[in-house]
Amino acid sequence: MMVSRLVFVAAFVAVAACSESDDGAPVSSEGIEESAVSHPLATNPPATDPQPTAPPLADVPITELPTTDRPASDVAEDEPTFVIEGPAEVRPPCSSLTRGVTNFTLDAGGAVHDVRIYVPQVSSSDPVPTVLNWHGLGSSGPEQAAFSGYEALAETEGFVVVHATGAPAGGNGRNSWEFAEFDTPERDDLAFADALIDTVVADWCGDPARIYSTGMSNGGFFTAELVCNRSERIAAAVSVAGITHPPNCEPERAVPYIAFHGTDDGVIPFAGTGESTLGDGADLAGFLGQVMPDEFAEFAADAGCGPNPERVEQTAEVVSYDYAGCADGIPMTFYEIVGGAHTWPGSPLADQLTDFGLFTKDIAATADGWAFMSQHSL
Repeated sequence: MMVSRLVFVAAFVAVAACSESDDGAPVSSEGIEESAVSHPLATNPPATDPQPTAPPLADVPITELPTTDRPASDVAEDEPTFVIEGPAEVRPPCSSLTRGVTNFTLDAGGAVHDVRIYVPQVSSSDPVPTVLNWHGLGSSGPEQAAFSGYEALAETEGFVVVHATGAPAGGNGRNSWEFAEFDTPERDDLAFADALIDTVVADWCGDPARIYSTGMSNGGFFTAELVCNRSERIAAAVSVAGITHPPNCEPERAVPYIAFHGTDDGVIPFAGTGESTLGDGADLAGFLGQVMPDEFAEFAADAGCGPNPERVEQTAEVVSYDYAGCADGIPMTFYEIVGGAHTWPGSPLADQLTDFGLFTKDIAATADGWAFMSQHSL
Protein backbone atom coordinates (compact mmCIF):
# COMPACT_ATOMS: atom_id res chain seq x y z
CA MET A 1 0.00 0.00 0.00
CA MET A 2 2.75 2.45 -0.83
CA VAL A 3 4.43 4.04 -3.81
CA SER A 4 8.16 4.31 -3.83
CA ARG A 5 8.25 8.02 -3.09
CA LEU A 6 6.57 7.51 0.26
CA VAL A 7 9.92 6.63 1.71
CA PHE A 8 11.06 10.23 1.24
CA VAL A 9 8.02 11.65 2.99
CA ALA A 10 8.50 10.42 6.54
CA ALA A 11 12.04 10.79 7.76
CA PHE A 12 13.88 8.69 10.23
CA VAL A 13 16.61 8.88 12.76
CA ALA A 14 19.01 5.95 12.76
CA VAL A 15 20.49 5.43 16.17
CA ALA A 16 22.61 2.62 17.30
CA ALA A 17 24.66 0.72 19.75
CA CYS A 18 23.23 0.32 23.16
CA SER A 19 24.91 -1.58 25.95
CA GLU A 20 22.71 -4.23 27.51
CA SER A 21 23.25 -6.33 30.59
CA ASP A 22 23.20 -10.10 30.73
CA ASP A 23 20.17 -10.27 33.01
CA GLY A 24 17.39 -9.14 30.74
CA ALA A 25 17.79 -5.42 31.37
CA PRO A 26 16.35 -3.01 28.80
CA VAL A 27 18.43 -1.16 26.23
CA SER A 28 20.52 1.71 27.57
CA SER A 29 22.43 4.60 26.07
CA GLU A 30 25.39 4.09 28.41
CA GLY A 31 28.72 3.55 26.73
CA ILE A 32 27.65 4.70 23.27
CA GLU A 33 30.42 6.24 21.24
CA GLU A 34 29.40 9.41 19.43
CA SER A 35 31.09 8.20 16.26
CA ALA A 36 28.83 5.14 16.32
CA VAL A 37 25.67 7.15 15.76
CA SER A 38 24.47 7.99 12.27
CA HIS A 39 21.70 10.29 11.08
CA PRO A 40 21.11 9.33 7.43
CA LEU A 41 19.12 12.49 6.71
CA ALA A 42 21.70 14.87 8.15
CA THR A 43 23.09 15.40 4.66
CA ASN A 44 20.85 17.27 2.27
CA PRO A 45 20.53 15.28 -1.00
CA PRO A 46 20.98 17.18 -4.28
CA ALA A 47 17.88 19.23 -5.04
CA THR A 48 17.99 18.03 -8.64
CA ASP A 49 17.76 14.37 -7.71
CA PRO A 50 14.10 13.37 -8.18
CA GLN A 51 14.53 10.44 -5.83
CA PRO A 52 17.17 11.42 -3.26
CA THR A 53 18.63 8.67 -1.14
CA ALA A 54 20.07 9.02 2.31
CA PRO A 55 23.53 7.81 3.28
CA PRO A 56 23.48 4.23 4.59
CA LEU A 57 23.04 3.32 8.21
CA ALA A 58 26.24 3.04 10.22
CA ASP A 59 27.44 -0.50 10.69
CA VAL A 60 27.15 -0.49 14.44
CA PRO A 61 26.48 -3.69 16.37
CA ILE A 62 23.69 -3.67 18.90
CA THR A 63 24.63 -6.04 21.70
CA GLU A 64 21.57 -8.16 22.35
CA LEU A 65 20.35 -9.55 25.60
CA PRO A 66 19.89 -13.28 25.89
CA THR A 67 16.81 -13.56 23.75
CA THR A 68 14.26 -15.95 22.41
CA ASP A 69 14.14 -16.00 18.59
CA ARG A 70 11.19 -17.74 17.04
CA PRO A 71 8.44 -17.35 14.48
CA ALA A 72 5.24 -16.22 16.18
CA SER A 73 3.49 -19.34 14.91
CA ASP A 74 6.19 -21.78 16.02
CA VAL A 75 6.41 -21.81 19.80
CA ALA A 76 8.10 -24.74 21.46
CA GLU A 77 5.79 -26.76 23.68
CA ASP A 78 7.93 -26.14 26.76
CA GLU A 79 8.44 -22.42 26.12
CA PRO A 80 6.68 -20.27 28.69
CA THR A 81 4.06 -18.23 26.90
CA PHE A 82 0.71 -16.73 27.71
CA VAL A 83 -2.42 -17.50 25.74
CA ILE A 84 -5.66 -15.80 26.67
CA GLU A 85 -8.50 -18.27 26.74
CA GLY A 86 -11.90 -17.53 28.20
CA PRO A 87 -12.99 -14.60 30.32
CA ALA A 88 -10.40 -12.51 32.17
CA GLU A 89 -11.26 -13.95 35.57
CA VAL A 90 -10.17 -17.47 34.56
CA ARG A 91 -7.08 -16.62 32.51
CA PRO A 92 -3.73 -18.06 33.65
CA PRO A 93 -1.35 -15.64 35.39
CA CYS A 94 1.02 -13.52 33.35
CA SER A 95 3.92 -14.86 35.43
CA SER A 96 4.48 -17.51 32.74
CA LEU A 97 5.80 -14.92 30.28
CA THR A 98 9.43 -14.89 29.16
CA ARG A 99 11.00 -11.78 30.73
CA GLY A 100 13.27 -9.31 28.99
CA VAL A 101 13.67 -9.17 25.22
CA THR A 102 12.21 -11.72 22.84
CA ASN A 103 12.59 -11.49 19.06
CA PHE A 104 10.17 -13.14 16.68
CA THR A 105 8.82 -12.70 13.15
CA LEU A 106 5.25 -12.00 12.16
CA ASP A 107 3.97 -12.55 8.63
CA ALA A 108 0.97 -10.27 8.14
CA GLY A 109 -0.27 -7.57 5.83
CA GLY A 110 1.74 -8.87 2.89
CA ALA A 111 5.18 -8.79 4.54
CA VAL A 112 7.30 -10.58 7.13
CA HIS A 113 8.27 -8.29 9.99
CA ASP A 114 10.86 -8.64 12.73
CA VAL A 115 9.35 -7.88 16.13
CA ARG A 116 11.18 -7.09 19.35
CA ILE A 117 9.07 -7.31 22.50
CA TYR A 118 10.13 -6.40 26.01
CA VAL A 119 8.42 -7.87 29.08
CA PRO A 120 9.37 -6.34 32.47
CA GLN A 121 10.43 -8.45 35.41
CA VAL A 122 7.33 -7.36 37.33
CA SER A 123 4.19 -6.21 35.56
CA SER A 124 1.95 -3.47 36.86
CA SER A 125 -1.19 -5.53 36.35
CA ASP A 126 -2.58 -8.72 34.86
CA PRO A 127 -3.14 -8.47 31.88
CA VAL A 128 -0.53 -5.86 31.02
CA PRO A 129 -0.76 -2.45 29.30
CA THR A 130 1.24 -2.42 26.07
CA VAL A 131 2.94 0.31 24.04
CA LEU A 132 3.52 -0.09 20.30
CA ASN A 133 6.50 2.13 19.42
CA TRP A 134 6.94 2.66 15.66
CA HIS A 135 10.31 3.69 14.19
CA GLY A 136 11.13 6.29 11.54
CA LEU A 137 11.91 5.77 7.87
CA GLY A 138 14.88 3.50 7.27
CA SER A 139 15.30 2.70 10.95
CA SER A 140 14.37 -0.46 12.85
CA GLY A 141 12.70 -1.68 16.01
CA PRO A 142 15.94 -2.08 18.01
CA GLU A 143 17.11 1.38 16.95
CA GLN A 144 13.81 2.95 18.00
CA ALA A 145 14.11 1.15 21.34
CA ALA A 146 17.53 2.73 21.90
CA PHE A 147 16.50 6.15 20.61
CA SER A 148 13.41 6.42 22.80
CA GLY A 149 14.52 4.51 25.90
CA TYR A 150 11.08 2.93 26.17
CA GLU A 151 12.32 -0.44 27.44
CA ALA A 152 13.99 1.10 30.50
CA LEU A 153 10.72 2.87 31.32
CA ALA A 154 8.74 -0.34 30.71
CA GLU A 155 10.88 -2.10 33.32
CA THR A 156 10.31 0.69 35.83
CA GLU A 157 6.57 1.09 35.18
CA GLY A 158 5.68 -2.54 34.54
CA PHE A 159 4.26 -2.48 31.02
CA VAL A 160 5.08 -4.37 27.80
CA VAL A 161 6.65 -2.46 24.90
CA VAL A 162 6.81 -3.64 21.29
CA HIS A 163 9.25 -2.43 18.62
CA ALA A 164 8.43 -3.87 15.20
CA THR A 165 10.50 -3.27 12.07
CA GLY A 166 8.75 -2.00 8.96
CA ALA A 167 9.00 -3.65 5.58
CA PRO A 168 11.29 -2.26 2.87
CA ALA A 169 9.42 0.06 0.55
CA GLY A 170 10.06 1.33 -2.95
CA GLY A 171 13.20 0.96 -5.00
CA ASN A 172 15.67 1.89 -2.27
CA GLY A 173 14.46 -0.70 0.23
CA ARG A 174 14.28 1.48 3.33
CA ASN A 175 12.09 0.20 6.16
CA SER A 176 8.88 2.17 6.53
CA TRP A 177 5.29 2.33 7.69
CA GLU A 178 2.52 3.40 5.39
CA PHE A 179 -0.40 5.77 5.70
CA ALA A 180 -3.46 6.85 3.76
CA GLU A 181 -1.90 9.13 1.15
CA PHE A 182 -0.03 6.20 -0.38
CA ASP A 183 -1.81 2.95 -1.09
CA THR A 184 -0.90 -0.09 -3.17
CA PRO A 185 -2.57 -3.50 -3.06
CA GLU A 186 0.47 -5.63 -2.18
CA ARG A 187 0.90 -4.21 1.31
CA ASP A 188 -1.38 -3.44 4.25
CA ASP A 189 0.32 -2.16 7.40
CA LEU A 190 -3.03 -1.68 9.13
CA ALA A 191 -3.56 -5.43 8.74
CA PHE A 192 -0.11 -5.97 10.20
CA ALA A 193 -0.95 -3.71 13.15
CA ASP A 194 -4.12 -5.75 13.73
CA ALA A 195 -2.15 -8.99 13.67
CA LEU A 196 0.48 -7.55 15.99
CA ILE A 197 -2.13 -6.44 18.51
CA ASP A 198 -3.82 -9.83 18.30
CA THR A 199 -0.48 -11.55 18.92
CA VAL A 200 0.37 -9.31 21.88
CA VAL A 201 -3.02 -9.98 23.44
CA ALA A 202 -3.02 -13.73 22.76
CA ASP A 203 0.61 -14.62 23.48
CA TRP A 204 2.05 -11.83 25.61
CA CYS A 205 -0.62 -10.99 28.16
CA GLY A 206 -1.44 -7.66 26.50
CA ASP A 207 -4.54 -5.94 27.84
CA PRO A 208 -6.79 -5.27 24.81
CA ALA A 209 -8.27 -2.27 26.62
CA ARG A 210 -4.84 -0.69 27.13
CA ILE A 211 -3.00 -0.86 23.82
CA TYR A 212 -1.18 2.41 23.12
CA SER A 213 0.60 3.73 20.03
CA THR A 214 3.55 6.11 19.69
CA GLY A 215 6.22 6.69 17.09
CA MET A 216 8.84 8.96 15.56
CA SER A 217 8.50 10.70 12.17
CA ASN A 218 7.25 7.97 9.81
CA GLY A 219 6.18 6.15 12.99
CA GLY A 220 4.39 9.29 14.16
CA PHE A 221 2.52 9.42 10.87
CA PHE A 222 1.59 5.76 11.26
CA THR A 223 0.34 6.42 14.79
CA ALA A 224 -1.93 9.09 13.27
CA GLU A 225 -3.13 6.47 10.80
CA LEU A 226 -4.04 4.15 13.67
CA VAL A 227 -5.95 6.96 15.40
CA CYS A 228 -7.90 7.45 12.17
CA ASN A 229 -8.59 3.81 11.40
CA ARG A 230 -8.11 1.77 14.56
CA SER A 231 -9.59 4.06 17.21
CA GLU A 232 -11.51 1.11 18.63
CA ARG A 233 -8.21 -0.68 19.35
CA ILE A 234 -5.89 2.14 20.43
CA ALA A 235 -6.64 3.52 23.89
CA ALA A 236 -4.40 6.61 23.53
CA ALA A 237 -1.64 7.84 21.24
CA VAL A 238 1.46 10.05 20.99
CA SER A 239 3.04 11.24 17.71
CA VAL A 240 6.58 12.66 17.64
CA ALA A 241 8.02 14.73 14.75
CA GLY A 242 5.27 13.71 12.35
CA ILE A 243 1.49 14.00 12.25
CA THR A 244 -0.89 13.97 9.31
CA HIS A 245 -4.67 14.07 9.11
CA PRO A 246 -5.83 12.57 5.80
CA PRO A 247 -9.12 13.74 4.27
CA ASN A 248 -10.74 10.33 4.85
CA CYS A 249 -9.88 10.22 8.58
CA GLU A 250 -13.02 9.27 10.51
CA PRO A 251 -12.21 7.83 13.94
CA GLU A 252 -14.99 5.72 15.45
CA ARG A 253 -14.25 7.15 18.89
CA ALA A 254 -12.41 10.12 20.35
CA VAL A 255 -8.84 8.97 21.04
CA PRO A 256 -6.82 10.79 23.73
CA TYR A 257 -3.92 12.16 21.72
CA ILE A 258 -0.86 14.37 22.07
CA ALA A 259 1.90 15.32 19.62
CA PHE A 260 5.37 16.86 19.80
CA HIS A 261 7.00 18.79 16.97
CA GLY A 262 10.05 21.07 16.77
CA THR A 263 9.79 24.47 15.14
CA ASP A 264 13.22 23.99 13.52
CA ASP A 265 12.55 20.50 12.18
CA GLY A 266 14.52 20.37 8.95
CA VAL A 267 12.94 17.13 7.76
CA ILE A 268 9.21 17.54 8.39
CA PRO A 269 8.77 21.32 8.45
CA PHE A 270 6.70 22.59 11.38
CA ALA A 271 5.10 25.41 9.39
CA GLY A 272 4.56 23.48 6.15
CA THR A 273 7.14 25.40 4.15
CA GLY A 274 7.77 22.45 1.86
CA GLU A 275 11.51 22.91 2.37
CA SER A 276 13.18 19.77 3.67
CA THR A 277 16.40 17.81 3.72
CA LEU A 278 14.33 15.24 1.88
CA GLY A 279 14.98 17.33 -1.22
CA ASP A 280 12.75 18.91 -3.82
CA GLY A 281 10.02 17.19 -5.73
CA ALA A 282 6.57 18.12 -6.91
CA ASP A 283 5.12 14.96 -5.39
CA LEU A 284 6.45 16.03 -1.96
CA ALA A 285 5.35 19.63 -2.11
CA GLY A 286 1.79 18.98 -0.96
CA PHE A 287 2.71 16.63 1.84
CA LEU A 288 5.52 18.80 3.19
CA GLY A 289 3.19 21.77 2.95
CA GLN A 290 1.16 20.46 5.87
CA VAL A 291 1.28 22.72 8.93
CA MET A 292 1.83 20.48 11.93
CA PRO A 293 -0.36 22.34 14.49
CA ASP A 294 -3.15 22.50 11.91
CA GLU A 295 -2.95 18.76 11.26
CA PHE A 296 -3.34 18.13 14.98
CA ALA A 297 -6.23 20.62 15.15
CA GLU A 298 -8.11 18.46 12.66
CA PHE A 299 -7.86 15.50 15.04
CA ALA A 300 -9.12 17.77 17.82
CA ALA A 301 -12.07 18.72 15.62
CA ASP A 302 -12.77 15.01 15.00
CA ALA A 303 -12.95 14.61 18.78
CA GLY A 304 -15.45 17.46 19.10
CA CYS A 305 -13.00 19.79 20.87
CA GLY A 306 -13.40 23.53 20.84
CA PRO A 307 -11.52 25.37 18.09
CA ASN A 308 -9.32 27.61 20.24
CA PRO A 309 -6.75 25.74 22.35
CA GLU A 310 -5.25 27.36 25.42
CA ARG A 311 -1.66 28.36 24.76
CA VAL A 312 0.68 27.88 27.72
CA GLU A 313 4.42 28.58 27.76
CA GLN A 314 5.56 25.65 29.86
CA THR A 315 9.25 26.55 29.55
CA ALA A 316 11.39 28.57 27.16
CA GLU A 317 11.51 25.48 24.92
CA VAL A 318 8.02 24.00 25.34
CA VAL A 319 4.68 25.60 24.48
CA SER A 320 1.51 23.56 24.92
CA TYR A 321 -1.82 23.99 23.12
CA ASP A 322 -4.55 22.36 25.20
CA TYR A 323 -7.95 21.70 23.63
CA ALA A 324 -11.10 21.80 25.76
CA GLY A 325 -14.63 20.49 25.41
CA CYS A 326 -13.60 17.27 23.68
CA ALA A 327 -15.92 14.26 23.48
CA ASP A 328 -15.94 12.11 26.61
CA GLY A 329 -13.76 14.73 28.28
CA ILE A 330 -10.60 13.39 26.64
CA PRO A 331 -7.41 15.50 26.65
CA MET A 332 -5.85 16.68 23.38
CA THR A 333 -2.58 18.63 23.47
CA PHE A 334 -0.08 19.73 20.85
CA TYR A 335 3.44 20.50 22.13
CA GLU A 336 5.50 23.01 20.19
CA ILE A 337 9.21 22.50 20.84
CA VAL A 338 10.71 25.95 20.32
CA GLY A 339 13.89 25.57 18.29
CA GLY A 340 13.49 21.80 18.32
CA ALA A 341 14.94 19.76 15.46
CA HIS A 342 13.78 16.44 13.97
CA THR A 343 14.34 14.78 17.33
CA TRP A 344 12.72 12.81 20.15
CA PRO A 345 12.28 15.10 23.19
CA GLY A 346 14.16 13.76 26.19
CA SER A 347 15.89 11.00 24.22
CA PRO A 348 18.50 9.10 26.27
CA LEU A 349 20.80 9.54 23.26
CA ALA A 350 20.47 13.34 23.23
CA ASP A 351 24.00 13.93 24.49
CA GLN A 352 25.43 11.73 21.72
CA LEU A 353 23.37 13.40 18.96
CA THR A 354 24.12 17.07 19.53
CA ASP A 355 24.99 17.62 15.86
CA PHE A 356 21.39 16.87 14.88
CA GLY A 357 19.86 19.91 16.55
CA LEU A 358 17.99 20.65 19.74
CA PHE A 359 16.77 17.75 21.85
CA THR A 360 14.79 19.51 24.55
CA LYS A 361 15.10 18.03 28.03
CA ASP A 362 12.23 20.15 29.37
CA ILE A 363 9.75 17.47 28.37
CA ALA A 364 10.15 13.78 27.50
CA ALA A 365 8.25 12.06 24.72
CA THR A 366 8.82 8.74 26.52
CA ALA A 367 8.16 9.42 30.21
CA ASP A 368 5.59 12.16 29.65
CA GLY A 369 4.04 10.29 26.75
CA TRP A 370 3.59 7.16 28.88
CA ALA A 371 2.23 9.23 31.81
CA PHE A 372 -0.37 10.61 29.40
CA MET A 373 -1.33 7.36 27.70
CA SER A 374 -1.45 5.24 30.84
CA GLN A 375 -4.35 7.28 32.22
CA HIS A 376 -6.66 5.95 29.51
CA SER A 377 -8.30 2.66 28.56
CA LEU A 378 -11.01 1.52 26.18
